[in-house]
Amino acid sequence: MKKHRQFLPILKQMLGFHRYGPLPLLGWIGLSTACLVASSVFMLMQRPTQPDFMGALFIWCCMIWLFLMLVATPLPFQMLGGLVSLEFLFTRAIDRARWLRTERVAVMIIALGPLILNLLLSPLSPDLAFDRADPDSAAAALQQRYLSAFPDSHWTSPDPSGQPEQLVIRHGTEMFAAWLAWLGTALIFLVAGYWSLVFTQWQRAGWHHSKSRWRSWLGMVMVQAPFFVTLGLLIVCAAWRINPLEDGFLFFARHPVAMLLALMPLILVVQHWSERNIRKLEFEFL
Repeated sequence: MKKHRQFLPILKQMLGFHRYGPLPLLGWIGLSTACLVASSVFMLMQRPTQPDFMGALFIWCCMIWLFLMLVATPLPFQMLGGLVSLEFLFTRAIDRARWLRTERVAVMIIALGPLILNLLLSPLSPDLAFDRADPDSAAAALQQRYLSAFPDSHWTSPDPSGQPEQLVIRHGTEMFAAWLAWLGTALIFLVAGYWSLVFTQWQRAGWHHSKSRWRSWLGMVMVQAPFFVTLGLLIVCAAWRINPLEDGFLFFARHPVAMLLALMPLILVVQHWSERNIRKLEFEFL
């Protein structure tokens, strides 16, 4: 019974409730949600009337970088909960698997909280709509892909005030918000699986006890890998004129149930694997 009562106090510690109260977390979630609701459908996607998506790709790169900083580093917990107290809990006070489970919940609250609220508020957001593109253009072909993914979409008629004909994507805003939440969840558990893998290999190779001068460099490369790999992939996609984010959104829109079902095994396998491995690890970074 005592073990079950440990979860909530540790979660409050990780979220900074004991140091600052709930105000910083609520402020972060509220501000992030407001930014997502106000800007996501306008800024983060390629407009089908504009063949150049480099600006949108740059914004996506910044957003993914920030998201990875939240889920792949101890920075949020260092700011909210205090690194020393969390290190004490991890090394001495509780079962490591329980600590990891609590930490994973805290990461999801901080990182997925705004995305989930954005999904709940998406029916109140403006419709996802595009001006009609010129026939035989790349933008027109992209609009046909949207029509294929959202068959209930429709064209509006021009009005006397000068509003051009637009393609209104039925439930596009809600689907886009759902895809953001799905992508965020997938990134959290992919990063978690990466950490479980590399730390296990780090220990098996004996680097945690090594006195080699390359030890710190190898550790730095290991820690920074998720950021630079993601950045490299986006640069390659920009060079090859590929928009993987919009392609991913359209694929999700065509197969939302299958994509959600595919997420469940990832969560279960990574969480079980991480909890099993973390009990065996020895942490010695200094």
